[in-house]
Amino acid sequence: MTTQTLIATVLAALAVGTLTIAQAAPPKAKVSPAQAKAAALKKIPGTATAAKYEYEDGHWQYAVSVTDKAGQMYEAEVNATTGKVTATEKTSAAEEATETAADAKAAAKAAHQHKP
Repeated sequence: MTTQTLIATVLAALAVGTLTIAQAAPPKAKVSPAQAKAAALKKIPGTATAAKYEYEDGHWQYAVSVTDKAGQMYEAEVNATTGKVTATEKTSAAEEATETAADAKAAAKAAHQHKP
């Protein structure tokens, strides 16, 4: 199994919320979801609603969803090793729904490609 195939398999399993024994589990984060939310809230004051542990841009991170006091939605990327916020971006409920649907579709495709 190539590294690219292994990564696709792990990402697909994470997206659907399951891992089998034959697949590698993601590494344990040094930062907890609560710590990731706290870091995001230091950059974007408001309410953190979710912290998703994901592999993106070559490293493990949390994608923390934050709604600021004015009601604007943001996503903060928090390094899962250092706890530092590496990026923030404005988003919307529609954009998040589209991203979630795309992740689920990619996971289903990857899972289908790896069936024996």
